[in-house]
Amino acid sequence: MVQKIGILGSGMVGKALAEGFLKKGYEVKIGTRDESKLSEWLVGNGKGAVVGHFIDAAEFGELLVLCCKGDAVDDVINLAKEDNFAGKVVIDVTNPLIFEEEGKAPKMDIGFPDSLGKRIQEALPEAKIVKAFNIVTSAYMCNPKLEEGVPDMFIAGDDEEAKNIVGKIASDWGWQVNDLGGIKESYLLEALAMIWIRYAFLNNHWTHAFKLLKK
Repeated sequence: MVQKIGILGSGMVGKALAEGFLKKGYEVKIGTRDESKLSEWLVGNGKGAVVGHFIDAAEFGELLVLCCKGDAVDDVINLAKEDNFAGKVVIDVTNPLIFEEEGKAPKMDIGFPDSLGKRIQEALPEAKIVKAFNIVTSAYMCNPKLEEGVPDMFIAGDDEEAKNIVGKIASDWGWQVNDLGGIKESYLLEALAMIWIRYAFLNNHWTHAFKLLKK
């Protein structure tokens, strides 16, 4: 059973996911370039929370979470070292975004039939990549409480056992989980993230999630 989580990314997403894992009793190490920027966060999150460099978090985690900016993925993988991903479930929370103008919605850097999720799996062939949690605000990733009901989380990956593990994590956090298939379907999740982002910028609304209505 997975107990140690390595978080590769120390922004809002990384901290939110780390807090979600900590509340469920996991041990967590966040990897970052600058450990000092998380000193206040560490004080507020107590026992079980540790900060280190990317390689430290990658070595520590039995399960890894890649949640850096899309254009930093290659650099983060290099800093964490490819060998530290081998055989591990890796939750890919990244999106291939280009921010060209402040205050404006970003554009996608990669699109169908390619995707950042697919590229990550190709870069880490011995890892079990599962695309998940990239379609919603960090505030809801681990606690999706909405008045209108339980929201849906879509996942994609080639390894069935890995998807079961990630699906269980998402379900424990309150999501209805839907499996869209192999990692090549990551382009669908990344496009769905763009719908979330586009709606947010057009309506100045940042606390929405998707719900698949079945009846």
